[in-house]
Amino acid sequence: MQSINTYRFILDPTSRKYKCPNCGQRSFVIFIDSQTGEIMEEYGRCDRESKCGFFYHPSKGGFNNSRNSDIVIDKIEIPSPSFHHNSIVEESMQLKSDFLKYIGLLFGTSAANEVQSKYKIGTFQHFNYSTIFWQIDGLNNVRAGKIIKYSESGKRTKNISWMHKFLLHNNFIKSFNLSQCLFGLQLTNNDKTSIIGLVESEKTACIMSVVFPDFLWLSCGAKGEFKLAKLSAIKDREIIAYPDCEIQNNGTSTYDEWKKKAEGFNKVGFKIYVSDLLEKESTLEQKKQGIDIADYFMKEVNGT
Repeated sequence: MQSINTYRFILDPTSRKYKCPNCGQRSFVIFIDSQTGEIMEEYGRCDRESKCGFFYHPSKGGFNNSRNSDIVIDKIEIPSPSFHHNSIVEESMQLKSDFLKYIGLLFGTSAANEVQSKYKIGTFQHFNYSTIFWQIDGLNNVRAGKIIKYSESGKRTKNISWMHKFLLHNNFIKSFNLSQCLFGLQLTNNDKTSIIGLVESEKTACIMSVVFPDFLWLSCGAKGEFKLAKLSAIKDREIIAYPDCEIQNNGTSTYDEWKKKAEGFNKVGFKIYVSDLLEKESTLEQKKQGIDIADYFMKEVNGT
């Protein structure tokens, strides 16, 4: 399998500098964990190489103050991403899943057709006419097909599958390296100015694209997918993130988690604001239910 070399820990590529713990000058460039997106402010390198040379690498957990010593940086191999053929996407769009019927019940057939065409939503008859949310990147490469079964009432099952797993199981392909991107990312090719509304689920992005079309709605796919690797493609855009209103087992909320992550992302050049609308406006019962921004707006629209 083809692979590319990359670094696990990378130096902040922006011009931002921090106070060096050794010389005290604002010349310290911090490290970022390219796998997790973690901003590692305690690790970095002083740019004053001739006068300071301070270096603290996260993989070594130790200092290196000698500019003449060998610096070892961990290198990992990441397989090249695999892509689905565009013809599979087009073929899957010939049918209408129960999810699209649900969108039609909410907003009408015309709106449902527009949502399907805009986001390239497919239907998979082999899995009881489940919905395929295709992940298509900015180069129109089809990176993934996420398969979820919805009912006509908009309820989903907990079972999630992937198109590549079906193709592998039935020997249509021999291998596939899943490398996900944001759902709806291909839309940034033609819309380069709208504020991006970033949500957790694909369903929420689709509904909000009808309810509030002034934003360009994208989905990261799950609360745990709000990470640097996925967001890097929209780093130069203004982003308002709307996490689901959900209380975690440890008492914190998804809002707390995303807000903390966004603060780190913004330190390396992102422009992300995490909305607290649901945190302020939702009832305790709604928080227990884990409502999302689409639930909130649909209740407003319906007057409930």
